[in-house]
Amino acid sequence: MATIELRTAMNAAGKFYVDDSCIDCMVCKDMAPNNFALDTASETYYVSRQPETEQELDDVTDAMDSCPCAAIGDDGPAPA
Repeated sequence: MATIELRTAMNAAGKFYVDDSCIDCMVCKDMAPNNFALDTASETYYVSRQPETEQELDDVTDAMDSCPCAAIGDDGPAPA
């Protein structure tokens, strides 16, 4: 399960995030291409844009459920 304390800084502010346990498997980008992007420096994905439609919310939720290392979390907004 993703840990908000390990949330990477690249994530867009909001409910969903990727933590530092991402293994660059591309599942999230394949399932929700409008919401995830690759940071080439760290070779990990991050939430580039929070879901704005019901379809995007479904896609991000499906990506979170399918992530093989459980690196996607939905623990709420990033801490200030």
